[in-house]
Amino acid sequence: MNHLVENQNCRPGVFGRLLLSPATMLLLILSTVVAPAQTTTQTFALRSGWNAIWLDVDPTDNATAAVFQGAPLVSVWTFADKTTAVDFIADVNEPVWNRDRWLRYVPTNNPAAFQNNLFIAPGKRAYLVQLTNAFTLNVTGRPAWRTRSWAPNAYNLRGFPIDPAVRPTFLNFFRHSPAHYDASAGRFQKIYRLAGTGQWTLVQPGDLMTYGEAYWCFANGGSDYVAPLSLALDGGDGLDFGNTLTTADLNFVNHWDAGVVLSVRDTSSTTPLSYKRQDPTNGTVWAPFAGPWTSPISPGTELTLSTSVRRRDIAGDSYRSVLEISDGRGTRFLLPASAGKLTVATAGAPAPGNSHSLAGLWVGNASLGAVNEVNSATNATNTTPAAANFNLRLIVHVSSNGVVRLLKEVTQLWKDGTTTNNAGGQAALQTPGRFVLVTEESLFGQFGGATLRDGTQAGRRISAVGYDFPSSPGANYLPLAGRFGGNNTLSGTIVLSPQFPTNPFRHKFHPDHDNLDDRFVNYREETYSVQRAISLQFSTTPPPGVSDPDFGYREQAGTYRETVTGLNKSAIHCQGTFRLTRISDIAELNR
Repeated sequence: MNHLVENQNCRPGVFGRLLLSPATMLLLILSTVVAPAQTTTQTFALRSGWNAIWLDVDPTDNATAAVFQGAPLVSVWTFADKTTAVDFIADVNEPVWNRDRWLRYVPTNNPAAFQNNLFIAPGKRAYLVQLTNAFTLNVTGRPAWRTRSWAPNAYNLRGFPIDPAVRPTFLNFFRHSPAHYDASAGRFQKIYRLAGTGQWTLVQPGDLMTYGEAYWCFANGGSDYVAPLSLALDGGDGLDFGNTLTTADLNFVNHWDAGVVLSVRDTSSTTPLSYKRQDPTNGTVWAPFAGPWTSPISPGTELTLSTSVRRRDIAGDSYRSVLEISDGRGTRFLLPASAGKLTVATAGAPAPGNSHSLAGLWVGNASLGAVNEVNSATNATNTTPAAANFNLRLIVHVSSNGVVRLLKEVTQLWKDGTTTNNAGGQAALQTPGRFVLVTEESLFGQFGGATLRDGTQAGRRISAVGYDFPSSPGANYLPLAGRFGGNNTLSGTIVLSPQFPTNPFRHKFHPDHDNLDDRFVNYREETYSVQRAISLQFSTTPPPGVSDPDFGYREQAGTYRETVTGLNKSAIHCQGTFRLTRISDIAELNR
């Protein structure tokens, strides 16, 4: 075989004796089957001899022995350096090559197996695979999105996001990258592929590229080029919303010299994803994905696709899928997508079927903008708009079994974990530490602070001044009847007795309003009982001005009504709207 001499930075010799025979080689390749989860199966049609493959997925079990299990394997190699310039020799008679820059694996029944140092085979890497016979290799894994910079002025062994249905030519794929195509000379940098004869052969501009095949590509200078259609994420290696993130952007740039039609398809049968679009009537709206989302992109322009997740539409505890992104001209990305629901945080595991999906602490406001005319001769209960709104803070807690409580204050504290002795007599964690929500100050001593304030541990307190109600130890809240969320209604009544400290008629130091006789000894009722009947009517439709695509799961809203009796000879009716946002998933109080 012939030496390749185009390397400009290092001595010849990365790939000499690795090609031990001119065996018939690969031609691979490949298909990708998308499974109904966050995995795909990449298939390689390997030939006897040497194969150069690009593993696009992170294998579910990435142990090298597991990835190539069942294959008539002689050896597997991958280059170890990440940024160092690379060259290679394709001469089987080369006596020495720089093995120290390669990781290798041979089957354990080979006497040379003790020298193995390629213990795992992660995705987004090129591998040289030697077989004794032809074999179809299936690798199932997650198609994580990662980019790698090119080693400048050197050959790089790698594969590309090729669309198997629309295979581009090498010239069309690389002509948009200055590091790979010299526009002034009208030629692209040299690229070699491993032929069926076992030799590295120079590709021609019109040759078609293949998904899953690895090539030696020369980069003239530094580059981060991936494909004529580039993709950038806000962060991470996929479209991962986690348990709380609502929106995420996919950013594209069209490097083609012509316009393309971008297509984004969720491979799952049902998808909870939405995308942002502008509606002539309603302005910004979040529309569900219905089949592939498509949009034209002009050459040289950028496009941002804003996506969101509707957790209320997720079946089960999580969503896992793969997005297929293509431009119709040869580029295809497989992008993992995932989202989870908040897990109910309890001191112990809740009973089966007893975990409420909306459990946690909800904080928001009620805005009252209408009140009745108490002196009206007719329709005294009808409310009419007031001159201004009156706002009240709302603190609502939902337990793991759906019990709802209205709170007047709550403090987040920390409960230390516990340890026990293991079989060896050493301390071992028994229960981990966790945050707790406490409504009774008498219990503060049982917990620690949740944050540092002026160098001292302290709790995080949330309070509401608009509500006060009689309480007893273990019940420093107002139970609300009904169900939280959906189109349901919650209701409860606050009763301020004549003796209650915050009864508006009671005055401890006024003889006419202290509930005492003239001698200030015996009880005599001098104030009135006041009652506040509260109602929260939930709605599944977001109120005006709310564009949260996850409405109904992370945010709730509806109509607030309150009827006050005892302040006036006639009942006072007021009405408005309320909005609540879940800020914690802790489903228990005071534990």
